[in-house]
Amino acid sequence: MSRVRWREIADDLLARIDRGEYQIGGRLPTSSQLALQTGVSLVTAHKALEELQRVGAVTRGGRRGTIVAKRERRKTGRIAFIVDQIDFALNFPRPELLAAVHEGLGTEYNLVICDSKASVHREIELLNRMADESDGILCWPTGDEAAAATINNLVARGTPLVLLDRIPVDVNADVVLTDSVSATRQAAEFLIQRGHRRIGLITFDKPQVSTVVERCGMFESIMAEHGIASPDLVRKLPESLEVQDRAHFSQVLDDALFALLNGPSPATAILCVQDLLGVAVLRYAANADLRIPEDFEIVTFNDWPPHWLGRPWQAHRIAVQPSDMGRVAINRLLAQIRGEAGELRPHHIPTVFTPADLLVDSVGDPRLDRPSEVS
Repeated sequence: MSRVRWREIADDLLARIDRGEYQIGGRLPTSSQLALQTGVSLVTAHKALEELQRVGAVTRGGRRGTIVAKRERRKTGRIAFIVDQIDFALNFPRPELLAAVHEGLGTEYNLVICDSKASVHREIELLNRMADESDGILCWPTGDEAAAATINNLVARGTPLVLLDRIPVDVNADVVLTDSVSATRQAAEFLIQRGHRRIGLITFDKPQVSTVVERCGMFESIMAEHGIASPDLVRKLPESLEVQDRAHFSQVLDDALFALLNGPSPATAILCVQDLLGVAVLRYAANADLRIPEDFEIVTFNDWPPHWLGRPWQAHRIAVQPSDMGRVAINRLLAQIRGEAGELRPHHIPTVFTPADLLVDSVGDPRLDRPSEVS
């Protein structure tokens, strides 16, 4: 806990320096004074002041104490990309995203990829370190609100920073993300126009991830608008099943699907908020000998290549556009570095909705995978 506390104290002092509460040449509290003011040990207070010295915010030594220094950003030739986790099984971060970022960097910068391993404490540590060791930061955040103060402090200090995919609560920063609201509305309206009134939703329970909150919220709003809201058809799976407890994922999802698709009023369509769920629903249907679309229809948010779905011709796809996201994000970051960014705001990337019937043309000819059509 003390390691996190010294970081919080250092961040607070940096923010106060940036606001002008401590002027260049002014003296900060001593370690003893700081420990008394913040209620921490002398060691923790000393560590916080050492961190300010490490990042060049202060000079220390002799009788003068800890003095606020004039900081000048030094060019490193590096751009940091902090991701919430590198996952080879899920093909993350997407090659298309990385390729677009690399293309935008040209020859002036190198890209350094950092993995926060789904830990907000590691994310905070990387954000602070990369603010000093790179010329700008792209960050695919965990979404945990505990990182909000650090992100806002970096923005206030003028650190070039662009977030991708999600906005932590109470954060004011440049962010590039999928237009989940419009995409969910289009998909839900599509299913309703096809006559569905019992539409299920399957998601991981991620109240800290803004994109998931937007997708679930819009789904529930549209169902209410049409008078067909059915809370009994919403399944929110524990977030731990996505990564830490993958061994139990299939069983939990199969149980949820069995409940949704059986009984007196079963779901006739299901919306999946991400690929991992869409793949699992298609697998369940195949194992249970369920016919798609005769027995039920599937819509899935799809940021993988379509063939990763196994039977992509069976699912209506909300395809996110990682290349567009990477291109906009790096352009925004470079504009900040040049001092040309303007207002910080969200930048929404449109999705492409592809009904299952049209998917054949976009993936070659997947029908050849159907046993009845192989000669």
